[in-house]
Amino acid sequence: MRYGINRSDYLGKPGVCLLIMLTVCLNSPAAFSSDGTCLTLKAAGLVEQDSVRLSDIATLTGTSKDRMKALGETVVARSPQPGQTRFVGIDYIRIRLKQAGVDISSVVFKGPEDVRITRQAATLPTQRIQRAVEMAIRSRMPWKNEDVTISDITLDETIQLPTGRLTYRIEPSRNEDYLGRTILPLQLFVDGDLVRKVWVNATISVMADVVTVVRPLGKHAYIELADVSVERRDLSDLSSDTVSRIEDALGNRTTRMIYPQTVLQSYMFASPPLVRKGDIVKIVASAGPMIITATGMVKQQGCKGEMVRVVNTDSNRIITARVTGPGAVAVNY
Repeated sequence: MRYGINRSDYLGKPGVCLLIMLTVCLNSPAAFSSDGTCLTLKAAGLVEQDSVRLSDIATLTGTSKDRMKALGETVVARSPQPGQTRFVGIDYIRIRLKQAGVDISSVVFKGPEDVRITRQAATLPTQRIQRAVEMAIRSRMPWKNEDVTISDITLDETIQLPTGRLTYRIEPSRNEDYLGRTILPLQLFVDGDLVRKVWVNATISVMADVVTVVRPLGKHAYIELADVSVERRDLSDLSSDTVSRIEDALGNRTTRMIYPQTVLQSYMFASPPLVRKGDIVKIVASAGPMIITATGMVKQQGCKGEMVRVVNTDSNRIITARVTGPGAVAVNY
């Protein structure tokens, strides 16, 4: 056996030589000295972990149990992906053993020239993940639980994972509205390590009250109570400006022709002007605890909350004021 030590340096000192040899035998990687060891390769090996150890693909005989155990723990290859297969040749195994400090010159190799190595895989517990996804959606959505139906939860069921304890986490984007066809990111962990990120599809149906038109309304018509009703509809089929309360529509004027059974949306009507050009209005000015009133004449029409130009009839000064109601505007100083 050779350990890389120049024997000629110690020929005149046998005691030193013996001491060095004992130290090398006890402490160097060549503790794997395998005189009489027989290594029989298997035709195929099945592994679970990321690395292939010698004991996974070979049987060892002809040496002590401790040495066989130490040799068996030697990593000789990297495992394939879960569910996949790779082949490892005997020459490659010799190289890996030599790199690990094994004296392969004293090892007898038997068996096939190549070993077929297969990595065990775990399939996704689809139903369990689907239930977890539904629970995650319901815990985050802004809707009432009883108004929501979650269906068609799907993900790639062909994914194969390493064996171990599976956990998962859903991290939706901040802009997720939890409505209609939704795609959510799902992180998969095995034994605490992130191994895959997949996408989960789900359909979220939300039933809510919406205002519908019950009879034709012409353009510029005022919306009255007899013109509308409240129905339950799926919000996933409607736009975000759908009107949900009748009081938000009453008294407004339509901006287009609206047909029966139409779900009312805010762009279909506008608030009627509360002041028109030439109207005389009351100007209310607030300055802290003080309130000052004056009379003015409106220079343009405006709806509630809009800013209009008003002439103060006392000073003939033009100011900008906010429409607060019929015949009234307000100025803040």
